Amino acid sequence: MYDRDTLNRLYRYCRAFCDQESDAFDLLQTALERCVKTPPRDPAAKVAYAMRAIRNTFIDQLRSNARVTFEPIEENSVTLEFDLASLEDTILDRDELEQAWSEMTIIEREILYLWAVEGYSTTEVATHLEKPRNTVLSIIHRMRQRLRRRFGKERTAG
Repeated sequence: MYDRDTLNRLYRYCRAFCDQESDAFDLLQTALERCVKTPPRDPAAKVAYAMRAIRNTFIDQLRSNARVTFEPIEENSVTLEFDLASLEDTILDRDELEQAWSEMTIIEREILYLWAVEGYSTTEVATHLEKPRNTVLSIIHRMRQRLRRRFGKERTAG
């Protein structure tokens, strides 16, 4: 039904909603099951249909699962000393990006994914999300400002 590239693209879209890889896989599987049970009327729109199914499945899961979110307890990790500054920079950059990603709202992550990763225009993102274009532009603008403040301060302080 879907080729490998399309499934990878849909998985990345799921990751925009989910913090954990396993949750993204579960979301993708559940949404694709829905797509198989009720296929789209227009076969040419099956990717858009799957993306809508992913989004709606995620919303349904949020509504039906009034679950408590558990945060992992950080263990006392063993620190290995390396002289590789680039390795440390890479780890710090990844950690900073993960922290910034986790602080974004779900709608911000979805817009960022569609706009920055998939390359949708702001008009296409607005159409996909059924929101006014100016709302999407405002969200992107606020995200940019917040990220500039966050990374600007951290970069100059270090």
